[in-house]
Amino acid sequence: MQYYKRKSFEKIILETDSLTIKNILTRQWKIPWDYAEKIEEIQKIITRKQVNIKHIFREANSLADYLANLEIEQAGTIHAHNFYDLSSRGRKSSI
Repeated sequence: MQYYKRKSFEKIILETDSLTIKNILTRQWKIPWDYAEKIEEIQKIITRKQVNIKHIFREANSLADYLANLEIEQAGTIHAHNFYDLSSRGRKSSI
């Protein structure tokens, strides 16, 4: 969310496979105390932007999991401008 804030995007679709996170960000549930600072920061950004928060099932999120893990493993920026820029493992995750 900080990235989108810096880039001045106004309309954002935020998808999460965690129904808990979705409910906390949309203020349907209270924030667990140990996450309060980060969640409140995200909520401030959300109130200033047009953010649509969607819950998606974990099975539909394998490509996002792959990309997040790849980013952690490589500890740097990943550039994939199209489907074929992904490794075969990444392409399989999107099917």
